[in-house]
Amino acid sequence: MPFLPLYNVSIPPAETPSAADSIAPTLFHSREACTACTAQQPDLPDTDTAAQPSPLVEVEFKGHRKALFSNPHQLPLQRGELVLVSVPSGIDAGHVSALGQIAQRKQQLFYNGAEPDQRILRKATPADRERYLSNRHEEPNVLRLARQLATTVPGLDGMKLTDAEWQWDRRRLFLYFTAPNRVDFRQYLRLLNQHFRTRIELRQIQARDEARRLGGLGPCGRELCCSTFLRTCQPVSLSAARIQQLQFNLMRLSGLCGRLKCCLLYELEFYRDALRHYPPLNALVHTEQGPAKIVKLDILRELLYLQLLETGLPLTLTLAEISQLREHGRIELPATTELAEPTLGTAEDETPPPEEELS
Repeated sequence: MPFLPLYNVSIPPAETPSAADSIAPTLFHSREACTACTAQQPDLPDTDTAAQPSPLVEVEFKGHRKALFSNPHQLPLQRGELVLVSVPSGIDAGHVSALGQIAQRKQQLFYNGAEPDQRILRKATPADRERYLSNRHEEPNVLRLARQLATTVPGLDGMKLTDAEWQWDRRRLFLYFTAPNRVDFRQYLRLLNQHFRTRIELRQIQARDEARRLGGLGPCGRELCCSTFLRTCQPVSLSAARIQQLQFNLMRLSGLCGRLKCCLLYELEFYRDALRHYPPLNALVHTEQGPAKIVKLDILRELLYLQLLETGLPLTLTLAEISQLREHGRIELPATTELAEPTLGTAEDETPPPEEELS
């Protein structure tokens, strides 16, 4: 049977609109991934452009630092556009990160509904953008020189300079550092002022804030959560891993910052709520096969793994079966629980526990 060449086969266009056309015509006819098609592209709405000038604008600066500004001049802005803003120490430059209704929602969620004190001055001109890029290119050399000067000052052995940031008008230079304890850097600050001839601000940050500013890829292969969508870095304790029944392998539980991963908090509330329906580990269950001890919980599949005390054989029960045994009073709770069940629903446990150091 002869076959026609592929280039001789053509599919005629549909004469009547299909169901996909009526439901999502822009998605059905979108051919952005096809470079060989010469069909006219539909005009999709630009979601990054405000339909009208936004009175509130969120601006992102270097190191994923964000702030809310007013737009008194009613400038039509786009997301990602470079703008000049007023700050208490002068004029700075940043990129627009939110406009319109999104900025208003962020005002209520992240800024406690407070009106911004600072304002947008103007859009960045080519000269403003050139100055902004010049500052960014100079900052690695500034950081390198600041580290060299730190070696000449005694008492700064535990101080680790992390990042340098020029304000756009170069009236202020910010140096970020981490240190295990408080550092007396007065002599070092005078040395920096003499060298750079500008106002210097030394800001001590935590390990999580350092990873947030520098960015990077996590063990999951994605960009760090703290440098993308997390607004604040909350402390994480080992109890979060204990409640989720994770192995205490600090190499796998810690992130690039050397602290416990922030993602340990994502499903913590789910496990807290689910564990209220389970008896704790080492509880004694009187089954038809004999007394057995709970050795493992599988919350996702709602299974409990037990070990018979007389024979040592494994036994698997569902959550529904355990609930029936509990109603008949056939479960004896141990004197001490490994998962600390009584503290799961207390008010003190709603706040994140204090940060634990990793050795």
